[in-house]
Amino acid sequence: MTWSVTLPDATVELTFAPVRPDEDGELVHDWMNRSHVVPWWQLGVSPAAIRAYLAGLTHLRPWLVSAHGVAFGYVETYAVPEDPLAGYYPARPDDQGFHLLVGPLSMLGTGVPRLMGRAVLAWLLNRGGRAVCEPDVRNGRMLAYCDRLGLTSLGEVDLPEKRAAVLACERAAFDTRWPGDRAAVAAGAGGST
Repeated sequence: MTWSVTLPDATVELTFAPVRPDEDGELVHDWMNRSHVVPWWQLGVSPAAIRAYLAGLTHLRPWLVSAHGVAFGYVETYAVPEDPLAGYYPARPDDQGFHLLVGPLSMLGTGVPRLMGRAVLAWLLNRGGRAVCEPDVRNGRMLAYCDRLGLTSLGEVDLPEKRAAVLACERAAFDTRWPGDRAAVAAGAGGST
């Protein structure tokens, strides 16, 4: 289900569309092979391998995010209890997880990626009490991004592919920091999951 939202105090409408492996695989492949993405996603592989990766996702839900009709972001959302991450920290039954990236370097620093993060968090927090991510501890840009969004540290863990900072945002803290975001996303997403 595709949904759109304009967050309070924003003028940019974001659209979240489910990724279609065959149609969107080339774009995702391009982004996954960019120098600012490869170290963190480790998916600098062929277009066929990216399409297979996207088609093989089970508990991860992939999204393309657009602003002004142009795709710029890739997001994966998931229920943490269905993911191996749940075994590495004190996960709650309703924890909701995410991974995200911004493809075009030209979008960094525009403020639009922060709007994407706010919308992702609002969408997840409408489904659970806490949103969680686990960036590589060496990814300073992502750690700063998460800090600006209001996520706080639950500690560091050794995952099979990286040393990760487990970061979380509680619903009450999010609502205080970004009032109205969850309501705007609920209206834009039509209350669907």
